[in-house]
Amino acid sequence: MNYIAPRNMTVSSLSGRSVELLKGVPTHCPPQMHDELIARGVVPAEEMPEPEVAEGPQEPTDPVARRAAIFASFKKLSLRAKREEFTASGVPHLAVLAMDLGWPMVAKERDAMWVEFNQTTAE
Repeated sequence: MNYIAPRNMTVSSLSGRSVELLKGVPTHCPPQMHDELIARGVVPAEEMPEPEVAEGPQEPTDPVARRAAIFASFKKLSLRAKREEFTASGVPHLAVLAMDLGWPMVAKERDAMWVEFNQTTAE
């Protein structure tokens, strides 16, 4: 990507790269230097491309749908019963739940839902 400097300068990165920039002249710079160039006041010559958003399962906003998805995940994990997927206290790891659900979950919600899940399956 090309960058334009507001004045003549040399930018050296922490990774060992160094680029000499002339005022107003588009100069090709490695993408790894982007943050360091921006910090020095150097701007991209062309507009930055928008980051692609991965289309995947969206976090449900409806409480009933959210509860159903979480309970389905709990059921899968319980039936699979892999020791490494649970904490020492017996609740599913947040990372395992996030991978299964497709969205992150906080410990407070997980713990409350886990208690509710165990109460409903025990009945």
